[in-house]
Amino acid sequence: MKQLTSKTQTKKVKKSVVKKLGEYFLRNGYLRLPNEKLKKKKAGDYRKGYEIRFVANNKSELREIKSLLKDADLKPGKHFEKFNQFVLPVYGKESFFRFKSLLSEQKIRIKNHKV
Repeated sequence: MKQLTSKTQTKKVKKSVVKKLGEYFLRNGYLRLPNEKLKKKKAGDYRKGYEIRFVANNKSELREIKSLLKDADLKPGKHFEKFNQFVLPVYGKESFFRFKSLLSEQKIRIKNHKV
């Protein structure tokens, strides 16, 4: 009998990809979390969600980070410039927790940042 597989099943990510993403993130990346109190208080007006931000010093780093994210099955948003650097966001709660899980599997520790 043929076994059905889930579409949400994620592919195995190479350790080298996770390690390199971790290095970029730990260098000067950061996490943005929603403020649950404001979210409840403002209901439909509060739009901030889960976000990971990678910071690239130049266009070649930006291309490399995009490639690594693709290899890790994470979809980056549109990059923007900030203080002569490029910031590459990854949006969504599922992506946020997948990224944290990938890092923890490789024993790379990160702290949650207050918003």
